[in-house]
Amino acid sequence: MPSIHDIIKVDLSHFPTDERFIQIPGKLVLADNIDESSKITYKDNHPIYPVSVTFAATFLCLEGAIDIKIDLNTYHLSSGSSVIIIPGSFVQMLNIAQGTKMTFMAISPDFMNFVGDVQLGIEFGKKVKQCPVHKLDEDCYDEYLHTYKTLKRKLTCKEYHLKEEVAKSYLHIIQCNALNSFLNETGKAIENKPINRKEELFMQFMKEVKKYYSENRSITFYAEKLFVSPKYLSTIVHDVSGNHATELINQYVILEAKTMLKTKGTSIKDVSNKLNFANQSFFAKFFKQHTGYTPKEYKDI
Repeated sequence: MPSIHDIIKVDLSHFPTDERFIQIPGKLVLADNIDESSKITYKDNHPIYPVSVTFAATFLCLEGAIDIKIDLNTYHLSSGSSVIIIPGSFVQMLNIAQGTKMTFMAISPDFMNFVGDVQLGIEFGKKVKQCPVHKLDEDCYDEYLHTYKTLKRKLTCKEYHLKEEVAKSYLHIIQCNALNSFLNETGKAIENKPINRKEELFMQFMKEVKKYYSENRSITFYAEKLFVSPKYLSTIVHDVSGNHATELINQYVILEAKTMLKTKGTSIKDVSNKLNFANQSFFAKFFKQHTGYTPKEYKDI
């Protein structure tokens, strides 16, 4: 493994903001060379040196071959193979064969997760760590490519406004299919096996968040509920999920806010009060920081 001085950390802000990369800034990046209109080529800048990625990423090899090193292991992708890279991994692209066709997605950790099914998310993370590369069967391959193309079309449509919402839905489909493919390939079903202490604490945290997020966004509040220190809880949550505890709390707050803002007869002040913000101005600042819209802008979409 290279020394720490040789490692370059890459986040979503490092991707060029040009026509080759379709983006929801800070959340999602798409790129491919699957048709003549695609601008990216196999020669485009890929990490020929080790980099540490702060996002999740996936490649699907349609034609050709890709050799990639993830942490200490080297993997070969042929036609129909996919690789999933988890945040914090060391990645080095060893070779992309000339003429290779592929799709690529990079996703921020808080934008793609199994919030609604914690155990499923934990299982998915375990499977990816064990075997990041897998061969898609014909049906899974066709659905993945169809889903990718549909997502790409939505993100490039100027008339389509709810890009984040639809992207999360499509990414969830891709994630579920990937987990199912892993399970089919290994011949294993999701086992009802005992979870460890870290996973148990994380699940308890998520249970408390779902119960109290509209009342309290403080990590200290939840740490006290679970009889641990805020620092310890933050560490465990990040170790298990890849997300910061405050990010998960805020995700629920934003989901509730979006739902309420779209509810007929509900004012912005009502939403601010229901979610226990000090005042409407503070709520507006919080909402814009996490969505890119003011509450009024979102309400009027």
